[in-house]
Amino acid sequence: MSRFFFKAPSEGTPTPLDSSGGAGATDPLATEDSGSLPDPVLSFRAAQDLDQGSASINFVLFDKKGRDGENLKVVTIGHTGRTLMCDPSLPPSFLPLPMEATHRCAPFSLTVGSSLYVMDAVPKLSHNGSEWHYSFEILSYGHCFSHLYKSWYWQSLPLPPNLYGRGDLADCIESYAVVDGTDILLSNRAKHTCRFDTVKGTWRKAGDWAMPFRRLAEYVPEHKRWFGISAKGNDGHSCFLAADLMHTSDSHEMTSPPVVWGSWEEYVQPPPEWSLAESHAVHLGSSKFCIVRFFHVGELCVCPMTHRTVMVEEELQVLLTGVEVESCGEKLQVVKHKSERYKLDIKSDYWLL
Repeated sequence: MSRFFFKAPSEGTPTPLDSSGGAGATDPLATEDSGSLPDPVLSFRAAQDLDQGSASINFVLFDKKGRDGENLKVVTIGHTGRTLMCDPSLPPSFLPLPMEATHRCAPFSLTVGSSLYVMDAVPKLSHNGSEWHYSFEILSYGHCFSHLYKSWYWQSLPLPPNLYGRGDLADCIESYAVVDGTDILLSNRAKHTCRFDTVKGTWRKAGDWAMPFRRLAEYVPEHKRWFGISAKGNDGHSCFLAADLMHTSDSHEMTSPPVVWGSWEEYVQPPPEWSLAESHAVHLGSSKFCIVRFFHVGELCVCPMTHRTVMVEEELQVLLTGVEVESCGEKLQVVKHKSERYKLDIKSDYWLL
């Protein structure tokens, strides 16, 4: 990821960003096509389900911290419950894990200490369609199956009592973060937020508001703030955002949402033929992020039945931009470094961890 950042003044100068996508922002159409993505380090194929005739596999990131220091792992979760821990460093390695108890539906993960917490972001119906199912589990290393040796094991955890209710899209997890080093904060689309104490194993209500992020909010210790991608506004835009989640550490329920410290837009809004599909902010350490934007590109047509303008998707483009957070007194400033654009296979699924 270092190629997204200027190493010397001769390569170029970072440009400050604002919240409007103006000065310094990257124009996706003007960014040169960088060709194909690098060859994959690992390849996976899900086991076929003979009963259902389908196969699926999910991936979550395990930012494992142990005696060997920080060590990024990828945990694969198949639809049959089979799990693997993969080390993507060269040469790659695999470690079979115990079977998971439940089938996952759009899982997300958070690393707290040396354990991995995995939860469903979307509720799923039971086979008979009578009830909604969720799951929340922890992957730990310790004495579970024997007092003589340690091993990896899955353990089910209680679900948040104030977050899941009707079993519809309002219950979907919209944003999540680790706060105070040991607690997990979750917000759903219905603007309810709960907090899980990983030490005590208990939930409590944090407030009737939602974090201003979409998916993961990452804590940056250099600035004592959380950073991530904002939820889409009415105009379809989503910004790179900084907020203070520390006030949620109070033992009482908070009546107001977290304070936003700044928002920045690193790309120029493209024409309607470019529709923003997904956005992610990957924390690289040292106040640096790689912002990833997926765009569906196609042709605008008028539907003869509804007379509404629709887009016929023809290709998938991804824009990657390196940004860096700087302190300017008590304020924050974000500067943009380099951007790259790639054309992807529109028929493939892409996971960003």
